Amino acid sequence: MNKDMKKSMLCMMIAAGTVAGAAHANNPTTLGVTNAHVVKAGHIYYNVASGERIVTLLGDGQTAPADTGNSVPIWAIQGGNPCAAQGYTTEYFFGVDNPGTTSLSTNITLLDYGDIAADSVVDCIQINWVVSHPDAWANGTDSTSGVVGVEELAGQWMVWDADNGRELNQSTRLPLVDFLFFNLPGNTPDNQANGALTGWTADVDLVAFGTATDLSFEIGDTDGDCQTAAFCNELVGTMDNDFDGLPDSDLDGDGLFDWSWTVRFYQPGMGNDFDSDSDTGVAPGSSSDTIGINFGVPEGMAVDNGDGTWTWDIDENANPAGTGAEDRFVIYNPPNSTGAITYNGGYWFGGFACTGGLISTGGTGYTPPAMFQFVLYGPGSGGIEYCDYNGDGVGDFFDVSAFIMDFNAMSPDADVNNDGAWDFFDVSLFIQAFTAGCP
Repeated sequence: MNKDMKKSMLCMMIAAGTVAGAAHANNPTTLGVTNAHVVKAGHIYYNVASGERIVTLLGDGQTAPADTGNSVPIWAIQGGNPCAAQGYTTEYFFGVDNPGTTSLSTNITLLDYGDIAADSVVDCIQINWVVSHPDAWANGTDSTSGVVGVEELAGQWMVWDADNGRELNQSTRLPLVDFLFFNLPGNTPDNQANGALTGWTADVDLVAFGTATDLSFEIGDTDGDCQTAAFCNELVGTMDNDFDGLPDSDLDGDGLFDWSWTVRFYQPGMGNDFDSDSDTGVAPGSSSDTIGINFGVPEGMAVDNGDGTWTWDIDENANPAGTGAEDRFVIYNPPNSTGAITYNGGYWFGGFACTGGLISTGGTGYTPPAMFQFVLYGPGSGGIEYCDYNGDGVGDFFDVSAFIMDFNAMSPDADVNNDGAWDFFDVSLFIQAFTAGCP
């Protein structure tokens, strides 16, 4: 198929050996952000187990996370402007691959990291990209049929166990899931004509609801039991390979599990033929052919420390909280002659601050935190038993009536899939849960 978002590979790596980590530098190197007008055009629901793809433009509403009826976010760095309260409207993203610029933005691998509760089951991942490559865009009969994709423009995302962005340590970084999507949707004609870039998000569902296929995984296994997940790195949460008395997965000793995710993009014209059609795409001509990712922040608020520095105060009680997310990320060099991807260093953007002045009035704009949009979903009901919506112990007409009232009022309780929209997907998931009844 040559439409929407295509799966080329999903590789489950359960016991793949040790990989050198990356040290938490006190003074990470400063990089510049990319300032451009970004229009978030749409959202893609993609099921790697069943192959289902649904593309919705933002005006059409959002799609669901994992198609299980009860998947909710369990860790989130959500896209958005962290300095909106201070009057800033600047659009930022980080150009992970900008042909024709520096070695730090071509074929690099970006690694971001954080903390999460051990033994967390993940059944869906949200990824994103910001792209300037024009989409092939075919004329169609509805708003989503025009999305074709950019020939051989690809992105590879991986999730890792036991990693906090370190460089030197005897502990292990173990890969959990590795998947690559090619012919990514590109810049829409309208955005291109207006000088804007297009932002896309995608919920990558690892569970095929109603089938025997399950590609979910558990982060931070401590007991040798993958819980309800299909696979995990067994007992990775108990390893202490450097004999320092701390689990390798909790080097900061905060009681949470250290994990990371990486992204690397592949430009067209580089010899890759992921879809085996003997076409490697059009070679990029300049840095205008950029592709990158959105910034984001967990639930919380910007805090002025009063000494010229700012911090992002994460609301640890919010569900989901992007616990352990830091104002720093790591870059790995492109593969060398042996194919190895080597550590380059720790980076940030100069320290998060809601100061600098509006760009529209000659200022430099705010300094975004070095956090990138990424969401993990896991099984849960968000505190609501949809088989007994009103909580009276009986599943009957009154539950349906209560749900309809909340749905019409756009109550958070009726946002069954927790995607911020009240649409067909919420109704469908409610009906599934109500019909199945409570366990």
